Amino acid sequence: MNLHADKAESSPRRSFVKASLFFIGGLINTVIAVPLLGFAILPALRNKPRKFVVLGIVDLLKGSRYKKVNYTFQSKDGWVKTNKKRSVYVTDTGNGNFVVFSRVCSHLNCLVRWEESKRQFLCPCHGGVFDEEGDVVEGPPPKALERLPVKVEDGVLYVKET
Repeated sequence: MNLHADKAESSPRRSFVKASLFFIGGLINTVIAVPLLGFAILPALRNKPRKFVVLGIVDLLKGSRYKKVNYTFQSKDGWVKTNKKRSVYVTDTGNGNFVVFSRVCSHLNCLVRWEESKRQFLCPCHGGVFDEEGDVVEGPPPKALERLPVKVEDGVLYVKET
C-alpha cells in the first residue's frame, strides 16, 4: 500500500472542503453582519425632518415684542426618543404675522438675550451683538440669527424646529 498516493488523492478533496467551509462561513457572517450594521448605522444617516411644534396661543402673543417663549418638543435620535426644551424670541409684526428668532448665536451656539434698553440681542460669551432684525452689528458671529419658519392655524402659533 502506497501512503503517498492516498495522500496525493485526498489533498485536492481536503482543499476543496476547506475552501467550501471557508466560503460558507464567510457567507453566513455576511448574511448576519449586513443587517446588524444597517440597524446600527442607518438611523444616523437619515435626514431628520423638521416639524412644526406648538409655540403658543396667538391671543396671548399679540403685541409681543421680542418675548422669550419656552417650548418642549419630542426629538428622535437614532432609536431614542427624548423631550427637549428650547426657547425663542417672538415678535408680533401685526395682521396676525409673527417673526421668531432662534436664541442660538451663529458663532459658537451660545444663547443670546434681548436687551430692551439697547434694542439689541447680546451674546454673553464673545461679545456678539445683533440688531432688531437679527443681523450682526459687532463681534465674531459670522451670520445673522436664524429666523425660524412659523405658521398660524386655529389661533395657535407654530414654529418649525431646527
